[in-house]
Amino acid sequence: MLSPGEGIINRVKSTDMKYLFVFLLSFTLLFRGVAQEEVLNQRFSFNADSIGFGQLIDSLSLRFNISFSYDASLISADSILSVHADSVKLGDWLHSVVSRDEVQLYELERQVVIAREPARMPRQSIHILGRVTDVSDHRPLPMVNIGVEGETIGTATNMEGDFDLFLPSRFAGSNLTFSSLGYLRTVATIPSNDTTLNISLDQTVIQLPEVLVRYVKPSLIMAEVVRRKNENYASEPTILTAFFREIIQQDKRYVDVSEAVIEVYKPSYSLDWEPERVRFVKGRKGGETEDMDVINLKLQGGPFLFSQVDIIRAGGFLPDEKGQSVYEYSFNGVDYEQGRMVYMIGFKPFVDTGDLLYEGEIRVEQNSFAVTGATFQMTRNTIRKSREYLIRRDSRKFRTRPYFAKYNIDYRPVNDIWMLNSVRGEVSMKIVDRERRVRSDFNTISEMLVTDSRPGDRQKFRSSDSFKPNYVLSEKIDSYDPDFWSHYNIIRPNESIREVFNTKP
Repeated sequence: MLSPGEGIINRVKSTDMKYLFVFLLSFTLLFRGVAQEEVLNQRFSFNADSIGFGQLIDSLSLRFNISFSYDASLISADSILSVHADSVKLGDWLHSVVSRDEVQLYELERQVVIAREPARMPRQSIHILGRVTDVSDHRPLPMVNIGVEGETIGTATNMEGDFDLFLPSRFAGSNLTFSSLGYLRTVATIPSNDTTLNISLDQTVIQLPEVLVRYVKPSLIMAEVVRRKNENYASEPTILTAFFREIIQQDKRYVDVSEAVIEVYKPSYSLDWEPERVRFVKGRKGGETEDMDVINLKLQGGPFLFSQVDIIRAGGFLPDEKGQSVYEYSFNGVDYEQGRMVYMIGFKPFVDTGDLLYEGEIRVEQNSFAVTGATFQMTRNTIRKSREYLIRRDSRKFRTRPYFAKYNIDYRPVNDIWMLNSVRGEVSMKIVDRERRVRSDFNTISEMLVTDSRPGDRQKFRSSDSFKPNYVLSEKIDSYDPDFWSHYNIIRPNESIREVFNTKP
């Protein structure tokens, strides 16, 4: 079963005597982000003759209390060096040793990461802006999947139906697909130049042919999902490039917005025991957010655990190979998604014990029996007990009560394989100051969108290079200029969030 993680509520000393709530959103882990460049700009002296790069790094780690991690495909640990450095900046020296343009240096506290900058589109790419609406009432459609047909690159619309996409110029003339649950899949030709593209989607009307329909038990559909798992999902490890956004609202005011581009190591789906790993690429934090009143709530976790909200790998929602499950499945009809007919399979626990359990709906493609997505929330008894899942340590001054926790995950077809596409989680809670008798409503939204993928292996994601459960993204990311994302594919900010970042459309 997927774990929701924990949170912390502590009292902290500050000039305005606020209280700090560090809250681990269900299915969320946060990381520490952007390079502070304190260690990289410091000067060091060291000398060594005929020493391996790995041995030299180990020596520097012990001598100067610095941790190093690096992409094994960029640097060979057995490379022999002779080093005579007298008061050199560590960052300059590392760049001279690696001597490759695509190599980037990052600093996470006193850990130096040497990695390749991934998945940014070249500047000669095609830039497409646009909006997706319902054809009948012109209503903006959120979270519409957008991608190049047969390719891994893509994005999604924001809550206002807007999207912003960079594509390599070689895709000019290819098909750009737009799909959403309950709507007909629409295809547009990718132009050769930058353009604005507005798309309208028509709702599906499913007409079944006059054939004999044989009832299939939903439990048998789910058993077939398990049996065909290795056929429908990647058998080789991949590295996903993803955009992650984290929002905290207090009484409907934006009080914290953080964004990051991350890389996710996704093992083969046949190896359930091997964990995902995540590393930071770059990030930014909203500069116009308001201070929180009385309570300072922060999120632990984030990208790492969100990368693990993969119900095919993590299990729990699916039956085991013997067909056993804690959930009862029901048949909720059929719908149309990604240009394919899907079964709608409802699920709820046989017994709602109050343990970490969920209820919702899983979507299963009719022909391949691949899970294309799921929407679910904590059960009634689980949400009643959710403080023990969401709050690690509480302050007696406050009473906290989570009352809503809902998640959505979907997969995107790439040829005959389905890959993780997006994860969205929303948790709401009431926090009451018992002394002041002041109540605040907090709403946290976290979303992760996979924008590209490539073959990869575990060696490129060392444990020391990966994010830890106690990292807090918003504490470590600085504000940046409006052009910060350059040619990375991201979820376009909503108008209100755009004001928080003080950026131009």
